[in-house]
Amino acid sequence: MLKAWSSALFTCLMMFLSLTVCATGLPLLAKLEYVDNHGVPVNMDFSRQDNQYRIEVRLNLILYHLKFVSSGSVANNTLTPLSYTDSRQGKPYAYATFANQTVQFGKTGSEPKQVTVNGPVYDLFALGWQLGINDGHLAKNTYLTNGKKIYSLNNISFVGNEQLSVNSEMISISHYRLNRGDDVVEYAFAPSLRGIPVRISYMDNGKIYTLQLKSGLIDGKAIKTL
Repeated sequence: MLKAWSSALFTCLMMFLSLTVCATGLPLLAKLEYVDNHGVPVNMDFSRQDNQYRIEVRLNLILYHLKFVSSGSVANNTLTPLSYTDSRQGKPYAYATFANQTVQFGKTGSEPKQVTVNGPVYDLFALGWQLGINDGHLAKNTYLTNGKKIYSLNNISFVGNEQLSVNSEMISISHYRLNRGDDVVEYAFAPSLRGIPVRISYMDNGKIYTLQLKSGLIDGKAIKTL
C-alpha cells in the first residue's frame, strides 16, 4: 500500500513540475512594441491562461490596418495552434484551422483547402515563440502557414549570437534562419527574456518586413531596447 501511495505521489509531483516548467518558460502576459523596417509601429500581445495561449499582432496606419491572431493550447513548452486569422482593413483575409493532422486554410471568399500533415503547423508568429522557448529547436516535419499556403520547413540554420542592449544592459540573442518555399524567414530571440522574439523578418506579397523589438512589458516588467 505504501509503495502504491509513493508511486502516486511521485506521478503527481512529476505532473506538477511539468506544469511549472511550462509556466516558467512562457510569460502569462507580454505586451511588446516593435517597429518595422519602414518605421511603422507594430504591437504584439502574448497571453497565456491555464493551458491556452493567444497571440495578437496589430499594424495600424492611417489608411491600412492589419491584424493577425493565433490561438491554441500549450503544454511542456510546446505550442499547439488551433486557429490563425489574418484580417486586413477590419475584414477577414485568410485563415487556417488545425485539427489533429488536418489543416483547413485559404483566402476568405475562396474555396477552402484541406491537407493532411505529419507534423506540427505554425503561423509566422507562433513559430517565433516556439523557437524561443525551445532554444531554436523544432519538431521533425514542422510546417509554416500564412493562411494562403502551407510550407514544409526542412532547413533551419543557426546564424549566430548577437548582443542587444535591454534596459541599458547587454544581453545575448540567438539568430536563426529558415526557408519558407522560395523565401527566407529569420528570427532572433532572447533566452534571458523568456525566449521572446526580438526580431522577425519575412516576406509578404513580394515585400520584406523586419520587425524589431523596441519596448514592452513582460509580466509587468518594463523593457526597452536601444
